[in-house]
Amino acid sequence: MAGEELRESARSWSPETSASPGSESGPAGGARLGQVRIAAETLAEASIELDAETEGINTFAESALHASLKSWLARPGDRLEVSLDGRVVDLLRADGECVEVQTKRLDRIVPKVLSLARQRKVRVVHPVLAGYSIIRLDAATGEVESERKGPKRGDFWSIFDELVMSSRLIAAKNVTIEVLLVRAREIRTRDAKWTWRKKGDRVLSRELVEVLESRSLRGRSGWLALLPRDLTWPCDSGSLGEALGIGGDRARKVLYCYAKAGLIVESGRRGRRKTYDKS
Repeated sequence: MAGEELRESARSWSPETSASPGSESGPAGGARLGQVRIAAETLAEASIELDAETEGINTFAESALHASLKSWLARPGDRLEVSLDGRVVDLLRADGECVEVQTKRLDRIVPKVLSLARQRKVRVVHPVLAGYSIIRLDAATGEVESERKGPKRGDFWSIFDELVMSSRLIAAKNVTIEVLLVRAREIRTRDAKWTWRKKGDRVLSRELVEVLESRSLRGRSGWLALLPRDLTWPCDSGSLGEALGIGGDRARKVLYCYAKAGLIVESGRRGRRKTYDKS
């Protein structure tokens, strides 16, 4: 199957179409962890498997979500875990573009990305959970005790929660940020020792179920294109939030990030709100 067909298969997959023959699911059926992983295995079949060229913390310490995203992103001819300029990159495209998958804390890879971007194109891929399910397993038997929907749901603008601490990536030379809206499952268990220390369930794994949408941003013009053309300048978080249909807190983060990146400038105040104008 060609690379694009593989990616399309991954996008169209859903749990309802991949039941395990002859098996039951849910608490009544006594489903076990192996059966819970059927969805992830089906997704893996629709992804490209590559052999890592470098083994180290990148492969030994990575999460299931991180590994699944790398497989989903991989294209024929890509190289996995490549040592480059003294650093290990997740994927190296056949055209020379470096791909870095970061599921959280984008600020941790800012120095690495900007260093690589001096000589090469770099794509930073960040997943946002548009929805997820929480599966709780019995610690002793591994059987599913319960399954429910997770309370938090993100959208495209959630990327700015991360960019507040990593605004240097915005419109940086040779840097593309790709936002993936995904559905995932979180597998937990009630561990007595963990619960006493951490006051809650222990998370065993976070696994990719489906990639719903992808959106890439690069260069000054690409980032500025996110702002409405009819936006009145100077603007504040209230007017921007209304124009984009997002809350004021998220709008403040957008404006803050754009100002830090030099795309707009702080121009004054409108009541208690800061105002911003075109730079």
